[in-house]
Amino acid sequence: MIAQLIWKLTTFKKIQKFNIDHTSETGAITEYAAEKTKLNDAVLNIEADEIIINQNTKGITDDTNADKVNMADTVYQYAHKALPKARDAKKETFVKQLEIEVYQILKASKADALTIARGIRKLLADNPTLFDNIEPADLTDLDDTIAKYDASQANPAMAIETKKITANELIIKEYENADAAIENMVDYFVGKYFKTKRALVKEMKNCLRIEVEGVHHTGLIVACKQANPPAGAFPYEEGVLCKIVERNREVLTDINGMGSIIKFMPGTMHVEFSKAGFVTKTMIIIFKRGHIEEVEVVMEKVVNP
Repeated sequence: MIAQLIWKLTTFKKIQKFNIDHTSETGAITEYAAEKTKLNDAVLNIEADEIIINQNTKGITDDTNADKVNMADTVYQYAHKALPKARDAKKETFVKQLEIEVYQILKASKADALTIARGIRKLLADNPTLFDNIEPADLTDLDDTIAKYDASQANPAMAIETKKITANELIIKEYENADAAIENMVDYFVGKYFKTKRALVKEMKNCLRIEVEGVHHTGLIVACKQANPPAGAFPYEEGVLCKIVERNREVLTDINGMGSIIKFMPGTMHVEFSKAGFVTKTMIIIFKRGHIEEVEVVMEKVVNP
């Protein structure tokens, strides 16, 4: 579905051009103007979302990264220092809260990361008898690292990645809006001109066809996820290198575990998926001219002997 949505933008723009070229005919249909506005708005939003999705965060750093890592490491250390006490006391609710991993804080938004850290700090402070190995200095250390991260500015790289997730969700809705508008426009146009201007009706309907132009519509979209992700963790894996060996084309999966390679000659090819700490996978995929192959790949972690 995602692949087909990507190529629909070409069709949307063909309809927009048709509307410009035949303003007098479309302007004679009262209901047409509203649908045209819906299509134009949807295309603008799609293009804006695509800019966000394609932003490169490489090299964007600031002190917030260090502050968040420091807080995550500190919370992890004291949570696991207290964890055996909760297990021995069979406090399952406490155990579940203390079984935190660093990545859970690092991948969380600033508000959620602070909520996690403050929640664990409160649990340790409110149960001094149970967690008698947690010293006042430990709580002070937690307070300092939480306060420092709370006072820091928002991480620009993380803010962009958060926007990317939102844009991925919104863009599908905009494609649906454009589809609905075009469906109505075609019906209105056919209803007005089918008998009197069949050539224009045919021209409009031809805009709905995505022309196969050699390599331009042959491609690959992948979604990579972990075989056994930790409970509650986001399953899709960022940073997997996907390479079409015979074409020497490659892409790294984004924060949502997604990656795409387009515009290459079709044929039967080996596609390799690799990332440090994971078992490398190779698939043989037959790429047909004018078709986007969608593949979900399950990455298994390397098991150390």
